[in-house]
Order: sequence, then structure tokens, then C-alpha cells
Amino acid sequence: MNKKYAILSLMFVFLFCAGLSHGQSANNSSTLENNANESAQVNETAANATGASSGPHLNYIWSFTGIEIGPITMALNQEGSELYGQAKFEPEGGKAWNADVLGSVTGNEVELTLTAAKDKELVTTKMTGTYANDTINGNFTQVSGGKKVGSGTFGAIVFYPDTSSYTPAIIEEPKVETPAPAVVNTTTASNASAEQTAKPASRFVDVRQYKDKIGPGGDLSGVPPGMGGGGGL
Repeated sequence: MNKKYAILSLMFVFLFCAGLSHGQSANNSSTLENNANESAQVNETAANATGASSGPHLNYIWSFTGIEIGPITMALNQEGSELYGQAKFEPEGGKAWNADVLGSVTGNEVELTLTAAKDKELVTTKMTGTYANDTINGNFTQVSGGKKVGSGTFGAIVFYPDTSSYTPAIIEEPKVETPAPAVVNTTTASNASAEQTAKPASRFVDVRQYKDKIGPGGDLSGVPPGMGGGGGL
């Protein structure tokens, strides 16, 4: 009997050890699987970050053609997928203008909105294009005062790599002409003054100045005619 019990005890010990070994193997397998999943997630995140950083870099000064009769100079700043900056148009012998620019880049697709003040009117130009080999090509639409005023195709190339060198266009203010002072006719004014100074002689004579000459025995020399003579009324 003792031998039988001893054999059974050994069997229980063996089975218990085998169970522990199997449980440890299962736990190890689960741990390895979790580690593999975490590693895959890290690799995917790194790949996405690398893809984002390898997207188009548009932080340059650009020259756009096809929108105006001459080139538009645009300085773009980029923060991730956001684009913003300034633009100017400086035609020879024409009116220059400045503008603000706002846009975005997704993959190789570029969207830009340019708002400029032209002859005291706001003109908005929406551009949609594709970036490739330091160029952007696409279509544009212009609106002003709620009306469509232009559309067509445009092209852009990198003009200069340093956006800090960009300077806005110089806008000349319209000159206000000062009216000339009125010319005074001094001859007419002098004549009018002389006429006011020179008073016409009165046709009436003050008889008091001749009181000593008028009357009987008076000296009538120098007395106006009709005032001499004797006798009273």
C-alpha cells in the first residue's frame, strides 16, 4: 500500500509541474504577441511622421504668371499643412498693389486665396493647383463685389529661397492739386477807389461865402452870375 501511495504522489507532482510549465508558456506567448503589436504601432506612427515631413516644402518666394498682365510675387510661409503670406504686383507704368495670402497643402494639392485692394476695390483670387518639381500649376477664379471678374490657368515657379528678403510694393498716394489763388484786378479796384474819392461838384452854391460882396455897394467881382444886383425881396 505504501508503494502505491508513493507512485500516486509522484504522479500528482509531475502533473502539477507540467501544468505550471504550460501556463508559463502561454503567458510568454501572450507577452510576445503584445510586444509585437506595440512595435507595429510605433513603426506605423514613425512611417506617418516620415511621410508628413517628406511632403512639399513651399516656404519660398514664388513668381506667379497667368493671373495678371505681369508676374505676381508671392512670399509663402508654411506651418505643417497651413500656408500664409503676402503678395505684390508691380507693373511697369501701372498701379501696384499688395495682398494677403492664405492657403493649405495636402499631399501635392495646393490651395491659395489671395485678397488684394485694386483701385479701392477688394479682389479675391482663389487658386487650386498641383505641386511638382518646385512648380505649381492649376486654375484660378477671381471675384469682386460679389461678381465673378476673371478665371483661367496659372503657373508658379520658385523665385527665391529666403522669404525674409520679401518687401511689399510701394503704393503711391494720389496727388491732391491745390487750387490757384484768385487773381485780383488791381486796376479796376484802383479806379473804383478813385471814383469814390472824387466827389462831383455840386450845382448849388453856398451864398454864405459871398455875404460880404452881395448887397448895395458891394464888390461883385468873383460872384457867380445871377447872385449880384441890388434890392431885396
